[in-house]
Parts: sequence; structure tokens; C-alpha cells
Amino acid sequence: MILITTTRRPSRRTRSFVRDLYHVIPGAIRRNRGKMSLEDLNELALQLGAGRVLVVGTSKGNPSSLTFYEPSLPVIRPLSIIYLKGVSLRREITDRRAPSFREMCVTYSSPDLTHLAQVLSLSLQSGGPVLSSLDQLHLVRECDLVLHLTTESGILASASFYTTGKTVEIGPRMRIGRFRELEGEGEPEA
Repeated sequence: MILITTTRRPSRRTRSFVRDLYHVIPGAIRRNRGKMSLEDLNELALQLGAGRVLVVGTSKGNPSSLTFYEPSLPVIRPLSIIYLKGVSLRREITDRRAPSFREMCVTYSSPDLTHLAQVLSLSLQSGGPVLSSLDQLHLVRECDLVLHLTTESGILASASFYTTGKTVEIGPRMRIGRFRELEGEGEPEA
């Protein structure tokens, strides 16, 4: 289970992006940040039994980062941060409703994206395997949602959510500029 929230003053677009993530990520819980500190988020996540906290950052009115934390006592532990170059909201991709999903897999189209795929799978606690292509989905029956990474010129990767079966993109879509693993580092500001 993952608790999704924002930094303190989110834009409308960031709130829409958080809502989109909440609708597609299996077992997600969404909370408004309000005046909650990271310590408050840690306490809330522990009470809810969430294994991860995702804080979506905002810059110039757009979602700019995904910071993943692991709730633990006595303090919350930073795991990774994904820097976004842009997002496409679900409503900009499709008018289909997102069904509820049970299990998510991460796939990638290029060997250059293997490490990013593993970091995202660990950060999202996807539960499913990391696969080297969408074509391998027929080998894994339990995944009904896929986060697929592809290469795109000018950025590190493009990532979007797809349903399995007919492999239909349901979004949201993210353009990833770079990422950092944070385990063992101090707390980043959120």
C-alpha cells in the first residue's frame, strides 16, 4: 500500500496528477497534505499500514518530482526521487475510466532503462516482476497493470500506465528527466 500526497502548496495540475496516480496504482491511499510535516506523514503511513509514502512536488504550476519514502520508526527514510520534465494527465490521454487493479508490473523497452525500472518497481512496491518488454506480459498472469518505460529523445525516459490484456494506455504519462536513489542520505525537503 502506498500513501500519495503533495508538497505543501500544490497547483491544480499537481492535484489532478495525484488523483490520476491514486486511481491507477493498486492499493493507493490519497491524502491532502495541509500542514502535515514529514514526521506527521510518517505517523499517518504507519497507522494506515502503508509501506511507502509518495510526495509529488510542484514547480511553476506543474508536477516536478516524485519523492518516495519508507515509513519507519523513529523517522521516515527517503528512498528515491524521480525528476519529471512533464506529465500528461489521464483526461488528456483517454476518456476511459480506470478499473481497479490488483497487481502492477514494470516493463522497459531498452537495456539503458533497466536500473530505472528496478528503482521504480522497488519505490512503488509493485509486487510484480520487472520485465524487459511488453511482449513478456503473457508470461505473468497476475499483473493487470503495467508501468512501461520507453526511451525518448531529450529525456531519460517516458513512462505510462497500461492495462494488460489488450494493452491499452490509460495514463498518466510522465517524462522523466533524471532520478536519484536516496537511501542512506539525509531527508530531502518536501
